[in-house]
Amino acid sequence: MSLFNCFNARVEAVAYKLRFKNKILPLIIVVLNVLIGFPVFLYRLLFASTVRDSDPARILIIRADRIGDMILSLPVYRELKELFPNAHITCMASTLSSQLIEGNPYVDSIMVYDPPWFDNMKGKNFLHNYLHILRSIRKQKFDTAIDLRGNIFNFFFLMVLPGIRQRVSIDAALGTFLLTHAVPYKKGRHETDSFLDIIKSLGGRKISNPYAEIFFSEEDEAYAKTFFQISNFTEKDTVIVLHPGAGNGRIYKLWPEKYFYELGKKLVEQYGAKIIITGSNDEIDLAQRIKNQIGEHAFLAAGEITRLKNLAAVLKKCCLCIGTSTGITHLAAAAGIPVIVLCGPEDPQRWCPLGDNHILINKEVACRPCREKSCQYDGRCLKLITPQDV
Repeated sequence: MSLFNCFNARVEAVAYKLRFKNKILPLIIVVLNVLIGFPVFLYRLLFASTVRDSDPARILIIRADRIGDMILSLPVYRELKELFPNAHITCMASTLSSQLIEGNPYVDSIMVYDPPWFDNMKGKNFLHNYLHILRSIRKQKFDTAIDLRGNIFNFFFLMVLPGIRQRVSIDAALGTFLLTHAVPYKKGRHETDSFLDIIKSLGGRKISNPYAEIFFSEEDEAYAKTFFQISNFTEKDTVIVLHPGAGNGRIYKLWPEKYFYELGKKLVEQYGAKIIITGSNDEIDLAQRIKNQIGEHAFLAAGEITRLKNLAAVLKKCCLCIGTSTGITHLAAAAGIPVIVLCGPEDPQRWCPLGDNHILINKEVACRPCREKSCQYDGRCLKLITPQDV
């Protein structure tokens, strides 16, 4: 590959990773990485001591963001533990997503942190919280850190300042010159495959069909059993989950409310289904309106099930989950039930659930993928999908 083609491929990869249609900002990112990275490379070559590339003793994996991101990363922990069975593996996770790796045998410890540069809602005491996490990282003396998100703030504040010697992530963000090991990012692939490329670059094996595992406790199973009993569900009932929400501010990932209750009514009439409507505390009103329209065969779970592993255990007992591409549809797939994903502004190939027990309903639109900041077409990618399509 020529130098120009190599450079252009990196620009394309950054644009794809960050979901930019315009290539100007990705071009600037690549140029800055090259310009700043070259003197950094020379410094390391001439003055820095050799960085050890194998057999790390203490590994920090940074995955402090959304639920769906954590679920798509679950295969990484299994592969990393198999590659380095004697290493102590710590996962840094957000308050919410950390619940999903509780009891995971491939993760030795969990470090909970909500980075203010990712979640502004939790950034009120950002300096105090950051200094606390900085001290915690330094105290544990990690020799390797792996950032699965690929973010300059993670690189600098959670890898460089804590003094971690080997810093690994994907080569598709501003600041990769801060890494000691930047793994090429390839356009047009599933996000989990990109995560596993990182492990492969460290000596791991190639994985063809990655899958997510959630490890349930007896309490999780008991909660699901009690929930079904209270709701008067039996083993013979066709219990279907509708998840109408998409998270705070993500209005372009919402399927029309009217379509959800029309679909719910159709499922009740045609299949005698009982409908569970899930959602966060912020989505209770939305879920309640849909429940009221569907009628007595709909059951409100939004705001009622507050722990993710409890919700996963409930999902595991259901027949089907329907929703847009959100953390909860990924959770349902990880719990092992069929999922119907209503594809919105995201690239379905990149963000579909793991495994093969899902159906993607997708209307082709030229503006996909987008960054969901605004939409001149009023969210048509989802509005073109009708209840009859499901």
